[in-house]
Amino acid sequence: MTPMTDTLTICLVGPRGSGKSSLLATATDCIVQNAHGYPAELRPMLQTISRAAFHGFDSSASKLDLLGGQVDDYQKLRRDFAAGGAPTEPTRLNEYFFRLTLIGEAPPALRERGPFLLRVIDAAGAVAFPDDVAAEAPYEVREDFAGKLQSAEAIVIVLPLARFEDSLWVANLARLLERLALAPDNRARRVVVAFSQYERLFVRLGPSAFTYACDPAVALHALRRSLQAAPWSDALRALEGRVAVRFIALSAFGFVKTFQNPNIDPHGGGERRFRRKGVAGPRAFTEFWRPFLTADPLLYAALDLDNAFLFGFDQIDGAPVSERM
Repeated sequence: MTPMTDTLTICLVGPRGSGKSSLLATATDCIVQNAHGYPAELRPMLQTISRAAFHGFDSSASKLDLLGGQVDDYQKLRRDFAAGGAPTEPTRLNEYFFRLTLIGEAPPALRERGPFLLRVIDAAGAVAFPDDVAAEAPYEVREDFAGKLQSAEAIVIVLPLARFEDSLWVANLARLLERLALAPDNRARRVVVAFSQYERLFVRLGPSAFTYACDPAVALHALRRSLQAAPWSDALRALEGRVAVRFIALSAFGFVKTFQNPNIDPHGGGERRFRRKGVAGPRAFTEFWRPFLTADPLLYAALDLDNAFLFGFDQIDGAPVSERM
């Protein structure tokens, strides 16, 4: 039997600097380095494809992808992240296209499906979360994103692990969630709230950091603490029943291989990723850097497949982690 190809749109939503683009830029590395929360036997593979291949306009598009894969928009995004990152321009919506294939042992419900063709829409924080600091995105850009958000099959909301009561964007987040809950034509069936900058919790733990971060009970505790001060999550509860809601803590900066400490350079200014002196460019990332769980929101959005680091409201409200494993 020929596998069925699924196509779906995933919207990335979040305030400025929350880590949307960083999550996306590191997702493929996360899969390659097996730094996701899914069983190794699943063996997901995420490859960039062209817009034409996603929409099926050109049967030869996949061949052209082999030639253009090193210069496409996603590769530029990865290079920008490696160079220190830059905020997404508020005047445009960035769209990235992927083919997700399971080349390992897939669960029975997924064996007759795939490959999955994904369109990921990454909008600047000023589009969905306008604030008084950055210039607001043009009306036509916001209108375009609103239409795509309403028609997306999955939404990934990226938020920093921060004190929400001190964040200026919380009111805008609450309004957005309320509108999603009330929108009659909302097509989303899965919503993932991804808390970024997870590595910050472990900066004082040195080589023990990765051991603690890899414990689902530790991740669940961190999420519970954050959500206690998040009244906007009540709007997400209104979506339950027709939308599956999951929470996850992740880190685009990740951890340093071998040393296991959070991947923040103690000798650099601000939050600079760790590098060895005299080693420049991608080699430094290959040698030292491991993202953590940044692929999981995209994999869940596409596959509707839980793992030990994805938590629903039942776990957030108190059900033991062991009940989901």
